[in-house]
Amino acid sequence: MSAVLSFLGGVVLFLLQFVLILLAVLLGLGLLLLLCPFCADLSWEDEILRVRVGALGITLPVFQFPEPEQPAMEESAPPEPGFWARQWKKFRAWLTERRRRRAAKKPPRKPEAKPKAAPRKKAKISLDVICALLRGAGKITRAAFGALRFTRIRVYLPVSGEDPADTARAYGRVNAWLYTTLGVLDHFVYLDFEELRVVPQVDPAEPPARERVSFRVSARMLFVAIAAVQVLIELWREKVLDVFL
Repeated sequence: MSAVLSFLGGVVLFLLQFVLILLAVLLGLGLLLLLCPFCADLSWEDEILRVRVGALGITLPVFQFPEPEQPAMEESAPPEPGFWARQWKKFRAWLTERRRRRAAKKPPRKPEAKPKAAPRKKAKISLDVICALLRGAGKITRAAFGALRFTRIRVYLPVSGEDPADTARAYGRVNAWLYTTLGVLDHFVYLDFEELRVVPQVDPAEPPARERVSFRVSARMLFVAIAAVQVLIELWREKVLDVFL
């Protein structure tokens, strides 16, 4: 009897160790995903938008617009199904027909009358609830913008006009719009430029240059997850979640 108990104790201990190891591995993978910086490379050049997505600085192409033209492939007749494919098709048809016949022979089941439960009273939406939701949304939004990093920014914008005076006016407008926008964005997200050039093209005989823009956006989800947990705890303490439960 003692041998059996010791054997069962060893099995239970082994299962507990296996479960603990599995939980530790899952927790480690979760923390790694939260700490791992996900990134995406976007570029606009020669009127083509390219998007590459990855992590740890390694990206793979996932999207391109417009899509490259695929070479036309010659249409070929579909191959005839083999012997086993025909037999499998016949078996599936026989099985479907058998199930249909068995379902037709069974008497229809009467739905059981279930006692109606009393409707649960939900909490009412008040001004305090709306304010708490707005505070939580603002906190998560600030955390999301704070986690974003825009790096490797390269901007090349050629500016041209009908004559040198028109080119100078267009050059001034582009600079005013561009630097004002960047000044506003710099207060909310991290920006790191490698190149920022606005080039006026005064000579009309010069071949027109094409604009190009590229950058990398990366983020660690750990800060957003921490902010989301804090917001959920605050909403639970203030009993705001009772409105949705």
